[in-house]
Amino acid sequence: RAKYCHPQLLSVLEDLGKEDLKGFQWFLQNAEIMSPFPAIPKSKLETADRMDTVDLMVQTYGKDPVEVTKKVLSKMNKNDLVQRLSAAAGCQNHWLLSSQYL
Repeated sequence: RAKYCHPQLLSVLEDLGKEDLKGFQWFLQNAEIMSPFPAIPKSKLETADRMDTVDLMVQTYGKDPVEVTKKVLSKMNKNDLVQRLSAAAGCQNHWLLSSQYL
């Protein structure tokens, strides 16, 4: 059974300070770094808060927002947060569950 991931992703982003959040969003915009995942356009992220960022990641990455988050956090050397998300493994397919409430 799929787990709902938004709270875990939001919790991790809430642990990032303002500058770290900007860095996280910068990685999401960078097509070369994000490959094979698609980059999120800068115009969508420039006014995004933490909740908006989670929503954009779920919309863009479908079943992979947790993997994308772990990839970006690894690039930022935030290994403690990567480990915390790894402990929440199994929620990658949450969008199947949550989309029925949209």
